Amino acid sequence: MVARRLRRLIRDPYWLLLLAALVIGGMLGLELSRIQSDSASPFFGQAWRGDPSETRSVLTALFGLQITVLTVVLSLNAPVIQSAANQYSPRLVPLYLKSAPLRRAIPLFCLSSGFILVSVRELGLIADEAVRPRPVLSGAFILVLCALVALSLCMIRTFRYMRVERVLGLVQDLVVSAAERRIRARLSRLPLDPTATLTLPPESIALMVPSSGYLTEVDLRRLTRLARKWSVRTRIDALVGDYLDAGSVVGWVVPEAPGHMDPRAMHGLGSALILTPAREPDCDPALGIRILVDVANRALSSSANDAYTARQALQQVRSVLRRLGHLPLGDWNVVDSDGQVRASVAGMRLRDYLFLAVDGPLHHAMGNPEVLEEVLQIALAVGLTAEDEEDRGAAQALVTRVLSEAATQEPPARERLHRLLTEARRVRASYALDPPRWDDAH
Repeated sequence: MVARRLRRLIRDPYWLLLLAALVIGGMLGLELSRIQSDSASPFFGQAWRGDPSETRSVLTALFGLQITVLTVVLSLNAPVIQSAANQYSPRLVPLYLKSAPLRRAIPLFCLSSGFILVSVRELGLIADEAVRPRPVLSGAFILVLCALVALSLCMIRTFRYMRVERVLGLVQDLVVSAAERRIRARLSRLPLDPTATLTLPPESIALMVPSSGYLTEVDLRRLTRLARKWSVRTRIDALVGDYLDAGSVVGWVVPEAPGHMDPRAMHGLGSALILTPAREPDCDPALGIRILVDVANRALSSSANDAYTARQALQQVRSVLRRLGHLPLGDWNVVDSDGQVRASVAGMRLRDYLFLAVDGPLHHAMGNPEVLEEVLQIALAVGLTAEDEEDRGAAQALVTRVLSEAATQEPPARERLHRLLTEARRVRASYALDPPRWDDAH
């Protein structure tokens, strides 16, 4: 567990950046606080002249100033986060915290804080109380000024996050791009066979989780290596994003020699499953789709009645599904050289993501032409991206469902659906002609 947490910290370089800024600032402060002479600079003139006590007082005042400003800025960011949670979805909060513009200014504050703290400490060790040039104070002014300028620019950029387009684009970039990188990295150089199956005999042994939490990730490489080590075959039935109670069954294990299995194998296989108190978006594309669907559903509620915002959210869903269509979705089956499945992990298919994306908006749309038209665009995108016949069949079934929804409208409202019906004919014609796939064109 400790090693896993250390790997997570290493994968997130932001904390390392803050630590490095603090150390570098401290080293600069240590060096400049020992300098007590100065030559005139064409930009800054002579250095501040004063005794160590006066210099420490000014540095302390600068430190208090930047802490006060940072506190005020943090309090101004809180309403932006609260507005995104209340208006769009509470699941947006962790995504916002990962990409907030304020994060770019914090390293400069760490740099200046380390500089000031070490300088104050070093000046307190100087026994000479004479009035001398103190370049350390000039350096502190420059660093604090740079931090405040960066903070002002970041605050201006923060207001962009009040626009729905920016919020929706944030979800797509942070969730789907991360999922693409992580999933491809997990499956690289693994012998996968999506058509293979693992037959589970009645004597299969249940694999249980020792603690509660959300299944964030399955380390398929480690799972396969341990299955070969203990001469077993294993299947993980739980999906990434599922909540599991301690002691619940997450999968099954089949020993190659019936009745002979090392008791340490179950604990080892369980270590390949990563559970966290909260869902993580990096390897859970369904969470990103749920966030976008939350935005669409809230926009279609009776209190908001904002069909265009819902359509914008569905447009992002369409882009997400197109990108997911190029990933190895469905079950991941790692096979041995003999073609037999060694480790199998259940996964969501493209049609599962499709149903997740459209069920809520279709329920809340109440026949709104804008929403129905965008759902048709989603069906076309999935149909042109999917390689699996069942996925393409699900997209065609979605077209039929949308048209049946449109047919229930009264004659005045049905006239507004003329463009929708024209779009439906184009979508069906695209399926009939079976045009080149988007992934072939790119």
